[in-house]
Amino acid sequence: MATMYCVKERKKVNVDNPQKVTMKNGKPALKAKCPDCGTTMFKIGSA
Repeated sequence: MATMYCVKERKKVNVDNPQKVTMKNGKPALKAKCPDCGTTMFKIGSA
């Protein structure tokens, strides 16, 4: 479980299944969908 910030709702939400991804510049990140509104969220540097 990870805590990520939803920009659309302006609050922190808990996400059950974040995916580890690598961005184009090589930095690690977590990617997930907001469970409330469905917006894609990123947490950079947390993989």
